[in-house]
Amino acid sequence: MPTVAEIKAAARKLPVKHRTDLLEHFAQDPAIQKEQLSRLRAAVEEGERDFAEGRYIEINSKAELREFFDDIKRRGRTRLKRSA
Repeated sequence: MPTVAEIKAAARKLPVKHRTDLLEHFAQDPAIQKEQLSRLRAAVEEGERDFAEGRYIEINSKAELREFFDDIKRRGRTRLKRSA
């Protein structure tokens, strides 16, 4: 039986249409849907805990929103430079 890495490598070689068909096939798999739902619930619970414990920010203006996104971009670019 091929490894997951081998399957991923083979899938990347498929035409986009076939990869899309494969993705849709797996998306309809009940076991995968159950796993995705479980992960989503865990993420929601984490967000609720963060909110309850005050780990969030408030953005009250377009300027604050722009500053927030600029900071994300700056930190992302810094991380990319370090990993290159």
